[in-house]
Amino acid sequence: MSELLRDHAVVLYGDILRLTDAIGGRAERTIREAAGLGGSEFEVLLRLARHPDNRTTSARLAEDLSFTSGGLTRLIARMEEAGLLARHPHPDDRRAALLEATPKGRELLERALAAHVPQLTADLVEPLTLVERLMLRELVTKLLAHSARGTVQGPAQP
Repeated sequence: MSELLRDHAVVLYGDILRLTDAIGGRAERTIREAAGLGGSEFEVLLRLARHPDNRTTSARLAEDLSFTSGGLTRLIARMEEAGLLARHPHPDDRRAALLEATPKGRELLERALAAHVPQLTADLVEPLTLVERLMLRELVTKLLAHSARGTVQGPAQP
């Protein structure tokens, strides 16, 4: 068993979790301080902003975020009550609704991003050379291509 404790995959996975925890914790604090949004609220608004016409169905949003439909339904209800989201009738499917960020939701997303991007740049971009950034993007994309999640829509250039 001691060989497995030091297995390269186990050690790499542990390092990825530590990095995610360190950067993610700072990101959550930065977003909350700048815009008062929780991490899930920020992610919903960010994903909506990336969809055509800035709207999509809750089913598609749940898929994007890997949420259960019940968990997302509760989050959407809270965000709608807080004035961050609005529902619109779906033009092609009477059973579905399109979700869209309200002006308040878009403004809070903008505030959050204005604080979040410099923090991410300092944590993920500045420590690396241009070549290292390109390599990291390529490696992350390759690993995500083999996962159920896939890459984030429209990856940014380094």
